[in-house]
Amino acid sequence: KTHQIRIHLAESGHPLVGEKVYIRDHFRHGYESLPSRRLLLHAHTLGFVHPTSGETVHFTSEPPEDFARELRSLRRERAQRRAI
Repeated sequence: KTHQIRIHLAESGHPLVGEKVYIRDHFRHGYESLPSRRLLLHAHTLGFVHPTSGETVHFTSEPPEDFARELRSLRRERAQRRAI
């Protein structure tokens, strides 16, 4: 599923931060990608109806520390650019 998400987001003009594969069109249109040490893709909350029990199941997971660190860094950079 990760590749589907990456492709669909990139094709809609919203590639993931750190995307290096599915950004050909993004560059062709003159946009730059946001660099990152890795792809920033994380599902904070997932939910679905269990196929056997019919019970609605929810899972929550905080982003890993390296993900949160990259996000904080990008937010600081954006704030600095706005202040200029």
